[in-house]
Amino acid sequence: MFKGSFWYPQTVPRAILLLAVLVMIPLHQSELLGLMSTSTLVFGWIPLQLAYDVTLILSGVVILYAMYRMAPEPPEEHEPTIEGGEETETKAVGGDQ
Repeated sequence: MFKGSFWYPQTVPRAILLLAVLVMIPLHQSELLGLMSTSTLVFGWIPLQLAYDVTLILSGVVILYAMYRMAPEPPEEHEPTIEGGEETETKAVGGDQ
């Protein structure tokens, strides 16, 4: 049923990608880790909560890029087609004629 899905782990990279997405779900809940109540600074100036959130966002961007690279090409039947090669001219409203 789900074997044709992008998320079915048919290969090792797809399995790693699925695992990364599943790990990101509980890590998104930073209050479970107790980061909201700490006043610790990272590098002496970045609050720990902000550094954690930025790291989580950058990890999400990496996951999205990996998804983009692993996604299969769409079938040709879904590609846009140009019918007849005709171009239509648009006239400017109220412009020079």
